[in-house]
Amino acid sequence: YAVGTAISLENEDEPSRGRILILKVEEDALTLVAEKEVRGAVYNLNEFKGKLLAGINSKLELFRWKTPLEDDGNELVNECSHHGHIIAYCVATRGDWILVGDLMKSVSLLLYKPEEGAIDEMARDFNANWMTAIEMLDDDETYLGAENNLNFFTVARNPNAMTDEERSRLEITGEYHVGEFVNVFARGSLVMSLRDADSIHVPTLLFGTGNGVVGVLASLPKDVYDFTESLQTSMNVHVQGVGGLKHADWRSFRHELRGKSEPARNFVDGDLIESFLDLRLDQQDAIAADLAL
Repeated sequence: YAVGTAISLENEDEPSRGRILILKVEEDALTLVAEKEVRGAVYNLNEFKGKLLAGINSKLELFRWKTPLEDDGNELVNECSHHGHIIAYCVATRGDWILVGDLMKSVSLLLYKPEEGAIDEMARDFNANWMTAIEMLDDDETYLGAENNLNFFTVARNPNAMTDEERSRLEITGEYHVGEFVNVFARGSLVMSLRDADSIHVPTLLFGTGNGVVGVLASLPKDVYDFTESLQTSMNVHVQGVGGLKHADWRSFRHELRGKSEPARNFVDGDLIESFLDLRLDQQDAIAADLAL
């Protein structure tokens, strides 16, 4: 087991020292195998290509496990690192790709080059978002983020763009106000997946929040998304919210730095869609008539 720590001192705004502890279970007890002192707080640890990838204050460091010829213990050895972050708060990986969620500088996409022993930045989102959780979606060019204004957003990379500037930019493709402080994404489902010839495969992510909420995000096929998005639009017209509140206003993307809210896009609210079954028959008929047009 790998554990990241920080040494917090009263006179420091940000910890300048920390440790990575390597522990092993022996006879129902944890034994310290090795430790590595680092210059900063260890915010995250990720298994990556058989190595250990750590977000330590403003940089990302990749460590390999060194086994010396002499029997005097193992150690973590730094292989390469990447600078340029404010706080490398959260990290997600797939293959040679690394997605970094910065505390203030949104998300950046890095590429590990084992032949060169280097990690290079390939693209970034240039908006100012204070990230709380990130994940790579099944499409390798689309990435999901949660930030401290209680929003979700997706960004996409266009590797076939004409200019280097366009290729180095992660463009925002979706925005949605979830209303919860999301601090973790995890691949999985809350129910058993039963596959048959007529079923469609819908990849899902779980998310957890600071209030103890567990939610599910699903990547819908385009035809299913188009239908549910039309259903959502029609329900917003025909269904009045409690207290006169509008569902579309609640789900609008809100950001303090932008100073205004923007309509949600490329997300549908599963709770709203499910509530169609609880509507009066005349409301269902009106919504169905809209969809038939």
